[in-house]
Amino acid sequence: MGQARQRGTQAQRIAQARAKIEALRPEKLVCGACKTAFSDFDALDTRNMAGIQAAFGGICPSCGETVLAFSGEKDAVANAMLAWQDAMENEGKLGKQSPTGEHVPFDEDDRS
Repeated sequence: MGQARQRGTQAQRIAQARAKIEALRPEKLVCGACKTAFSDFDALDTRNMAGIQAAFGGICPSCGETVLAFSGEKDAVANAMLAWQDAMENEGKLGKQSPTGEHVPFDEDDRS
């Protein structure tokens, strides 16, 4: 409890955590199905996701697909993506979003 007090009040710690997540928030998400970019999406709870710093998700306004983005340690992000794909069965489309905001499909043969 002493260490938490050194980081500030509870309200200050909550504000710091929210600011950290907002700093990781992408400007837009890009749908893997139809390539539509959109900016209306939410931050997701990552408290029980080891190695994941932030996650964001929304519904594509063009095709209705669920779009998720994870930020964190490389292996943790890969595991979260695979878990999502397993949950979605054949409907999941893995990929990554480039720094310029383009959707890059996941290619199993091009793992780097």
